[in-house]
Amino acid sequence: MMKNARIHFRCFPALMALFFLFAAIEYADINSASEQQSEKRPAVVTLQVEGVIGQATKNYVLRGIKYAERRGAQCLIINIDTPGGLMDSMKDIATAMINAKVPVVVYVYPNGGTATSAGFFILMASDIAAMAPDTSAGSAHPVSMGPEQMDETMKEKSTNYAAKYMEQLAVRRGRNANIAVKAVRRSISITSREAIEKNVVEIIASTPKELLSRLDGRTIVKGGQKNAVIDPKTADGVLLAALDKSDNGVSKTKDGKINIDLNSIPMEFKKLLKQKGYIKENGASYKINMKEVIVEKIDMSAREKFFQTIGHPNIAYILLMIGIYAMIFEVTHPGVIVPGVTGAVCLLLAFTAFQVIPINALGLVLIAAAFVLFLLELKLATHGLLAICGVASMVVGSVLLVDSPDPAMRVSFWVILSAVGTTSLFIFVAIAAIIATYKRKISTGREAMMGLSGKVIKSIAPTGKILVRGEIWNAVSESGEEIVEGADVIVAEMEGMLLKVKRS
Repeated sequence: MMKNARIHFRCFPALMALFFLFAAIEYADINSASEQQSEKRPAVVTLQVEGVIGQATKNYVLRGIKYAERRGAQCLIINIDTPGGLMDSMKDIATAMINAKVPVVVYVYPNGGTATSAGFFILMASDIAAMAPDTSAGSAHPVSMGPEQMDETMKEKSTNYAAKYMEQLAVRRGRNANIAVKAVRRSISITSREAIEKNVVEIIASTPKELLSRLDGRTIVKGGQKNAVIDPKTADGVLLAALDKSDNGVSKTKDGKINIDLNSIPMEFKKLLKQKGYIKENGASYKINMKEVIVEKIDMSAREKFFQTIGHPNIAYILLMIGIYAMIFEVTHPGVIVPGVTGAVCLLLAFTAFQVIPINALGLVLIAAAFVLFLLELKLATHGLLAICGVASMVVGSVLLVDSPDPAMRVSFWVILSAVGTTSLFIFVAIAAIIATYKRKISTGREAMMGLSGKVIKSIAPTGKILVRGEIWNAVSESGEEIVEGADVIVAEMEGMLLKVKRS
């Protein structure tokens, strides 16, 4: 019972630290929200999505959509630059975008930015997809998140589901479903130039200002029918004549039919399609007006920024290392408490971050094994053999820790090098100190007395007393001869508390 009570007591500071941390973040959220409510009504709302897509990103985007609806914005523009993230969070974001009561524009920005994996799904879910020059999108093949890995059956199911979902998103806006599905099944990636040429996105804009001008006057239909399919063999002459005059939003399917994007054709043509029975659901129509528009940017709240930050692979890795160091220090120096609290908080945050990062379980095991080898080295003193194995295990484990083909989703090589280098320096300095201790002459115990010089203070015949190192000892002559008072002697042997001596 006492042991369990001590464990609970040591956990209490860690829990209190987490409570006050989250309370402070929540307080900052309330203040930022109240400040936004007092700002002037915007005409356009913009969000900036960067880094790994997870729970924090989902909360941010959903909050932005509600804010834009409440403000009656002309549209919501989501500037995106992401390597991907959680499938569940992405689905919630896509669903909210599709059902939003304002047009949602997703803009891959700035130049050099990407919308890969979950980011590409979000791009395809938008009402209007836009990219800046020199950006890329795609590589949406699903991977497992967290330390658990999918077997082949689960991988196939996940891929099939993701491909079908991607196809639905692309068809919804009349985009190139073939390219979109290949991004899932074959992990292809396309540039902004290829995306506009292959009808994956609608706009290429170099700057946000140019994007606003390109959006002006566009009409978006939400919640209604997005496209119509016409069979030229059964269509009447009036409809075929109208098709000949229309260039935008008309494309042919593989089976020879004609697909029409209802958001890209003139209103007269749309009315004709409705008369002929090809349009059966109108939905809500939104016309974007960018004349003298007010642009308002909504930033992430303190809480969203915090969880977004720890979701970065580098930060999660650093938190893991700090947590392990602190817990080892707590175990080797029990009762200090502060390292234990710090380690517990860092490990909790690290494993929270691992929920949105594709973690390889083998990498975690190798890192844990490395620290076990380091502790064994300090305990057994194998002159660096176990330490070298530990360094190798730590390097391999750190490299394998994040299982992603995207470099942006992996731990930086320099972060790994810094962590391994610091750990190696500490371990080998400790090993050097241990070896030096072994080489130092023993200064206590029986061995320490051998060879010490002393002076006879009471003649040895056959026993007497000598003064050694400021201490008075009973002594006998090793050879049995008498040694007179004042003579110098050397300790030859020690039996219990009796010293055998010889003349020096």
